[in-house]
Amino acid sequence: MSGWQGTPFFVEVKAGDSKAFCMCGLSKNGPFCDGSHSGTDQKPEVIKFDADKNVMVCGCQQSKRRPLCDGSHNRL
Repeated sequence: MSGWQGTPFFVEVKAGDSKAFCMCGLSKNGPFCDGSHSGTDQKPEVIKFDADKNVMVCGCQQSKRRPLCDGSHNRL
């Protein structure tokens, strides 16, 4: 893993925000989608947030809550 995928980290979001999270691992703006998936069958995960909060994102591709971290990387 490289870039943002290697370590979970917090992202601050605001109520009403919609964020497109990169699911392909190609984005240079990870964890956010920059369109690098064009030409693949990957689609960004768009999440709308209803409250101000910090969310933990993880690109380990093991989380059942992708792109949000559920701690699955601890078992790798």
